[in-house]
Amino acid sequence: MAHHMTTLPFRFHISGLVLAALMIGASIIPAPAQTAATPADTADQAPKRKKMVERAAAIMKALGDASAKRGQKLPALADYYAAKADLKSIDPSAPEAPRAKKLLAAMQKNEREYVRKLGTNNIDAKLDSLAGNVEGRRKFAADTRKQMSRRGLSMDIGTSDEHETVLSIKYFKMDRPTVLSLARSGKIFDRARDLGFRSVIFTDGRLTWTYDVAANSFK
Repeated sequence: MAHHMTTLPFRFHISGLVLAALMIGASIIPAPAQTAATPADTADQAPKRKKMVERAAAIMKALGDASAKRGQKLPALADYYAAKADLKSIDPSAPEAPRAKKLLAAMQKNEREYVRKLGTNNIDAKLDSLAGNVEGRRKFAADTRKQMSRRGLSMDIGTSDEHETVLSIKYFKMDRPTVLSLARSGKIFDRARDLGFRSVIFTDGRLTWTYDVAANSFK
């Protein structure tokens, strides 16, 4: 990509594992800056805080159900992000703070467990074995461009690097929600791994988001 583009700090993990769509880093949605709450503020916000905690608890229950039952629908990625940010925004002195802290700890435990299970050695070996699949990667880029065009999205999609192992997707409206939407579907990343791509780069021509296939994360 052009050297003048700015890379955004953007980290989360995607995989076929059951918690795949939800393993994220705290840097995606920073917690809102906290200000000291007066007793009146605390009381007035109680219903809102309760709703935040209940929503996060429901998401964690859905994650547990998905782990126990194959085919169980996962919570939406955006809902997980919002719930985690909401929990972080609850003032430590609020009555709901202890439960919010426990839920955050549960989320972080799930994320650590995901990272522990995820190893890059096997993925690296697989990608190395697919290095010669240059035509397959070129065809995927061309087919994806046609597919997006049929959906009314004019995207410049191509491959680069010595063995065409970098997939670039340029769209003038590319932003974080669009990238997350593609990540949520997971199909592009699954195909990228299966075809031997090393990186998938999303850009609007100025900002970029780079997915590292071997590390299974954005950087």
